[in-house]
Amino acid sequence: MSSPRLEAEYADPTPLQVRIDTHRRHSEQPHDPGADVLAAIALTGTEHLADIGCGDARFLASLAARGHQGPLVGLDTSPAMVAAAAAIPGVQGVIAGAEHLPFDDNSFDVITARHMLYHVPDPMAALAEFRRTTKPGGAVAVVVNHPHTCPLTAELVAAHAASYGITTAEAFTATVDSETLPAMMTDVFGATRIHRSDNALIFDAAAPLIRFAEALFSFHGIAADHPQRQAILTDMSEDIEDWFAHHPGESWRDPKGYIVATAAI
Repeated sequence: MSSPRLEAEYADPTPLQVRIDTHRRHSEQPHDPGADVLAAIALTGTEHLADIGCGDARFLASLAARGHQGPLVGLDTSPAMVAAAAAIPGVQGVIAGAEHLPFDDNSFDVITARHMLYHVPDPMAALAEFRRTTKPGGAVAVVVNHPHTCPLTAELVAAHAASYGITTAEAFTATVDSETLPAMMTDVFGATRIHRSDNALIFDAAAPLIRFAEALFSFHGIAADHPQRQAILTDMSEDIEDWFAHHPGESWRDPKGYIVATAAI
C-alpha cells in the first residue's frame, strides 16, 4: 500500500521530470542509471520484463524505441505514472504495489526496480515478490541511492520547511539505500552483483538549483496545496540567490550516487 505522501508526490509527474532532467543536465560525471541497468541485465530483446515503480515510464519507452520484442509491463501505485506507461505502444500498465504483485509465480524473465524500493513500507516483502514472480534463469535489478544523496539541497529544503512548522514526521525517510540493500538482496536471492556510481550535482547559477530544490518539496512535507508553499519557495529562492551572490565564480556541489544490485534467479 502506498502512503498519502507518496500518492501526492507522484500524482503530478512534473517534479519527477524536473529531478530526472536535473540529474541529466547538471551531474559532474555522466549520469545514466538506465544504461547501467541495461549493462547489468544484458537483454536480448525477447524477455518478458516488468519495471516495478515505473515512474514516468522513460525506461520502458527507451526499451520500446530500441526495438524490444518481448512483453513489457510498467507497474506503479500512481495512476498518472501507469497511464504514461500504458501510452507506450506494446507496454501494459498495471496499478499495484510492490509488496503484492498481481502476477503468477515465474511470470517474468527480468524485473527492474529503479529508485523505488525506499518508498516501500516493507522492502523485504517487495524483494520476495520480485523473486516469486521471476522465472528460473531470470534476473532482478534494483537501483537505490546512496544514503544522504544531495545532502546540501535536502538540508536547505528541510530548514525552510521547519521554519514554517513542517516537522520531520511529515518528511520522507528512506527505508533502504546503497549501504543496506546488498545484504537484503543476498538474504533473498543469494549471490548479488553490485555496480556503484559516485557522482555529484553541480550548479553554476541559482535558477536550476531553485527548480531542483522545489522538486524535492513533497519529500519534506511541503505538499502542492500547502498554504505556505509559495512563501517557502520565495524565502528559499532568496537564500539560494544570496548564496551565489556571495560566492562569485563558485559552484554549488552536492554529492550523490547509487548502486545497481543484480541477482540471477
